[in-house]
This record gives sequence, structure tokens and C-alpha cells, in this order.
Amino acid sequence: MSEFQRQGPLDGYSLQQRAVESLADAGVQVGLAEIRYEGALNLRARRDDPAAREALSKALGRPLPATTKLEAKEDCVVLGLGPDEWLFLCPDPKASAASLAAELSAVFVAVTDTSDNYVTLVVSGPRARDLLAKGVPIDLHESAFPPASCAQTLLSKAEVLLYRGPDAEDDRITLLCRPSFAQYVFTWLKDAAQEYGLAILTG
Repeated sequence: MSEFQRQGPLDGYSLQQRAVESLADAGVQVGLAEIRYEGALNLRARRDDPAAREALSKALGRPLPATTKLEAKEDCVVLGLGPDEWLFLCPDPKASAASLAAELSAVFVAVTDTSDNYVTLVVSGPRARDLLAKGVPIDLHESAFPPASCAQTLLSKAEVLLYRGPDAEDDRITLLCRPSFAQYVFTWLKDAAQEYGLAILTG
């Protein structure tokens, strides 16, 4: 019996076959890459339960970020989605969920694996902000969307979650969207990037 091969909504776009290593190789100003099958755990802890929030922060090994902020450590990122909600992005969601459940057994914290609810794309390059600004209503200027920022917004007609890493020199903006909108978002980015040129990068 053949082994089951996992497929994503962008597999038909042959991202890997058309990938290049750098924008310099392609001679363009915008790069686009997919991070395939990134783990995502939705975390909830009540605002009026400081013990649960402290326990969650300790289990994650970092402070709980405020809304619109992120905390990064090694290969994992925590995004603040609301006053009592966070998204934990990690390479191994099953192991992370089991570890959190064990450490948080004495408090009330909801840990839900939402990995299949997102497709992750990374927009990079000197014109990455200009490209996204064509479709999102929020201000992406450095003063309004600095490093370690995140925002839930719209890209044209699709709901997306955007975030920047903590490094000010890093021009990448990561975009998470629903799998059902992934092909729409990819096509929109590809079409909107025509004036800058678009290179499909290795993830």
C-alpha cells in the first residue's frame, strides 16, 4: 500500500518547481514563499485569571504578547490576537500541544490545534510593503507596523493575519490565510506584483 502523501491548496501552483534562491538571482523586487504545514495552536486564557496566564507564559517560555504584538524564540512565535487569545506557531504542534496540556493541567487554559486552518506565505523584498499596501486597509509604514507587530485584517476580500519578526533589518512579512482562500491570495499577490516582478522563493 502506498504511503499517504499530504497535499496543500497551493500544490497545483508548483511553487517548489519554480523556486529560486534569491531575489538577486531573479532580478525582481518582491519574493513569495510558502511555509508548508506550519503548526498553529490557538491558546485561550481568561483575562480575570492571572494564575492561568502566568502558567501559560511559563509553559511557553516567554511573556504573553499584547494584542498586535508577537514574541519569538527559536523556531516558535506567539502572536497576540486579542486580550485573552494567542496563536502559537511551532514546527511540531502535536508535541507542543501535549507538552502544554501536561504543564497546564492545574489551570484553565484552552489549547486547540488549528494547524489545518492556515496556509502560511512569506512576502519579502524591498517592495513587499508596497505590494501588500495595495490590498490591505491598515497602515504598513515602519512607524505604524514596526518589528514584532501583527494584525488581523483583509487582503482584498480575504481575511489574513500579518506579522513581522523582531529584527528591524528583516524585510519579510508573513501572511496566514484560510486554506480555502489560499489560491485566491496567491493569485492576487502574483497579479499585484507585476510592476515589481515576483520571484517564487524556496520556503
